[in-house]
Amino acid sequence: MPTGAICPVRPQDDGATASDALLWLVAFQMALHALVWLGAGLLLRESRRAVAHWAVFLLLMGAGLMLAAQRGDPRLWLHFNGANLVTITAFALMRRGTESFMGLPRHDAEQLAVLTPVVALIALAGPGEATAPLRVVAAYLAQAFIMLRTMGTIHRALRQEFGRAEMLAVVVPGSAIAVALVLLAAHQVLQWPKPAEMQTGGPVNFWLMVVYLAGSSLFSFVFMVMLTQRLVAHLRRASVRDPLTGLYNRRAIAEALERHWLRHRRGQQPLAVLLIDIDHFKRINDTLGHAAGDSVLMHLSSLLQRHVRAEDIVGRMGGEEFLLVLPDTLSAQALSLAERLRALVRAEALGTTISIGIAMARTDDEQAENVIARADAALYRAKEGGRNRIELDA
Repeated sequence: MPTGAICPVRPQDDGATASDALLWLVAFQMALHALVWLGAGLLLRESRRAVAHWAVFLLLMGAGLMLAAQRGDPRLWLHFNGANLVTITAFALMRRGTESFMGLPRHDAEQLAVLTPVVALIALAGPGEATAPLRVVAAYLAQAFIMLRTMGTIHRALRQEFGRAEMLAVVVPGSAIAVALVLLAAHQVLQWPKPAEMQTGGPVNFWLMVVYLAGSSLFSFVFMVMLTQRLVAHLRRASVRDPLTGLYNRRAIAEALERHWLRHRRGQQPLAVLLIDIDHFKRINDTLGHAAGDSVLMHLSSLLQRHVRAEDIVGRMGGEEFLLVLPDTLSAQALSLAERLRALVRAEALGTTISIGIAMARTDDEQAENVIARADAALYRAKEGGRNRIELDA
């Protein structure tokens, strides 16, 4: 994560020349990273708001460095005061984008309350060496504040979604950068009222540019990795989940049944399957509309998930059919659950009832699909028997 205040630098020795060259390199690198993020935002819908914030953050950081690289008349407000304001704005956008990426509430009011007086101080201070120490200290402390608050806000969410290693890869360098900014501000205070060495193109300024270079690379790399991880997780979820209800789709529930059926074959553990169908569902779609039908499907999905065990698996087979895979479940237990679900649907006034077919895995089943076929046959009998019924495969 790039850091630091932009300091006025006077042309003088070879150290200043080297610092200038590195400054231009860092500015170019940030602009390149910004283009990468802009491309990612255009190609991916994932976290587009956060990506846009990061791209603008890097563009502004590069712009601030380019302004500072114009080592002309130190009385030019834009090159010094303006550059510091640009970098502070960039840091504020970085925090906003990072909190957006993690799905956290924004802290715009806090940032405005803290940064407004700092921005006013820098904006109203005259250019030149006389005001340089004050501007530098204000800019460094403002950026340190933003960085520390960002790390403090996101660390828990980072760990929950991506794990401890990824969290540390962000929080440790980010916190170290904030500490470095505070130390640089303290260095300037110790040199007061003379502009510190960092403003003359000396070693401090050179290493500050190294931090910029490494920080922006680390920022882009770590968050691009996390963005990719999130995208892969969403694609994996989309491949096994029904888009409307969020339940397992037909393929995923069939694979889950296959696993538990093989386990049943090896150890003879009981395995029950419930095939559930919403009665007269076509009538709901025809009379109330498909939105009402979708609402019934989602309500039933939620009800099923709330009233099964953690080890049970719920999936949508398609249309108005749902499949429950119940490992380590005897037929009496399966019947009890089916009756409870049937009563709950009526009690919740979903505007319909359900019919349920139950089948138990048997030793003569040649494949897992045989269990579904027998549950389907039991469901057919429940429908033929008047609906709102439960039938157990004999």
